Amino acid sequence: MSEINSQEPETAAATAKPAKPAKPAKPRKERSIPDSVAVGKGPKPNPSWYAPTMVGFFIAGLFWIITYYISSTAYPLGSGTPINIGAGNILTGFGLIMVGFVMSSRWR
Repeated sequence: MSEINSQEPETAAATAKPAKPAKPAKPRKERSIPDSVAVGKGPKPNPSWYAPTMVGFFIAGLFWIITYYISSTAYPLGSGTPINIGAGNILTGFGLIMVGFVMSSRWR
């Protein structure tokens, strides 16, 4: 029994087989990916004039409608002008607002 106690227990490292050398990594084949799908390439940002133009359409449409109501249908193109489009002023104002809305859906 004294012989068993005097020996050190075998460790896993001492009994493990030597590791095989790692195989060199194979070069990856390049795939042709369309630019719109490539990783890391998001949509391009809008030009600097885009946001002010969008807000300008919102404000212009709002002022068009407000001017039409405040002037009692005389302006912007009402009874007080040579071109009278009447209630078409409301459509014009909302049309300007809708252009701003469409632009806002494309804003990044």
